[in-house]
Amino acid sequence: MGRFTFGDSEPEPTTFTLQILHASDQEAGVPALEDAPNFSAVLNALKNEDADGNGTADYENTLLLSSGDAYIPSPFFFASEEVFGGQGRGDILIQNELGFQAIAFGNHEFDLGTGVVADLLSPSDDNEDGVIDYPGANFPYLSSNLDFSTDEDLAGLVKEDGQEASEIPNSIASNTIVTINGEKIGVVGATTPTLGSISSPGDVTILPEDFDASNPDDIAALAAEIQTSVDQLLANNPDINKVVLLSHMQQIAVEEQLAELLTNVDIIMAGGSNTLLADETDRLRAGDEAEGAYPLLKTAADGNPIAVVNTDGNYKYVGRLVVDFNQDGIIVPESVDPTVSGAYATDDEGVAAVNGTPDPEIVEITDALEE
Repeated sequence: MGRFTFGDSEPEPTTFTLQILHASDQEAGVPALEDAPNFSAVLNALKNEDADGNGTADYENTLLLSSGDAYIPSPFFFASEEVFGGQGRGDILIQNELGFQAIAFGNHEFDLGTGVVADLLSPSDDNEDGVIDYPGANFPYLSSNLDFSTDEDLAGLVKEDGQEASEIPNSIASNTIVTINGEKIGVVGATTPTLGSISSPGDVTILPEDFDASNPDDIAALAAEIQTSVDQLLANNPDINKVVLLSHMQQIAVEEQLAELLTNVDIIMAGGSNTLLADETDRLRAGDEAEGAYPLLKTAADGNPIAVVNTDGNYKYVGRLVVDFNQDGIIVPESVDPTVSGAYATDDEGVAAVNGTPDPEIVEITDALEE
């Protein structure tokens, strides 16, 4: 006799809510002495937000990501030589303390050559006493269209793709995985193929070659490079159905075109163009105007919706995207609430609006650099 199942019904389809807190083009200059601590105040307030007062964060599934240019040669950058024993170290220490889980290579990372990149990513025992004085990057740097094996400074930092981000600090990969409460999220990086003409990437191989952003064939070739990494990641991890692309293309129009050429990518974080995307509920810094909606919604090559997000750089805004995925790992555009998602200004008014408190570790870093 079969089991009596009166009243049984099909379970409701499950959704997964993801919060991405993001930045690009941090590029600290003198204003970062104030803006980086303020950025930390807003970031941490959003990460820990408990609107209903139940003692737990409103969005437990949170990613912290950057789409590149985390540092730039500047007085802020060079001040680290005296304070932290190496130029640019303060910038990386700030990224570590903010908690970024992966960052895409931008162009400015390479401005002083690949030897400097290697020094900044790698831990260092400055005093040769067996004690690590500088931890390097606590996260992987990503790019799927750069081949680092051809550069002697960076080849040794390359790790196998598809590894958990937390397990490959101080490293370089094409893609990585961030697992949040048991849910795996794929994260892929991409860098402007114009890198060779605007920075100093040494012997890093850049694909596609001779890139022209105005040529649709070149955009398609770039999309193919990225797609190869996405496909490999998904083939090796069939349980992943959510993918974020960290893209540093310097023109958001390129990211918008990529969005329509890629498959199995859900969200693109643009970088390099300092494009301030915002919605009608976002209070912007004085003098700023939105350059587009947050998020920009496109239709990918597989017919599924794909979101493109970006904010202005220099620690001026924290980007926040809270979006649902359906049971098939496809974003639900109507789940994006403009009163929650968007650009959060990091000026004093923005910090007060979220009851934020600057991270004391970051204040300590910026105070040391200011002195």
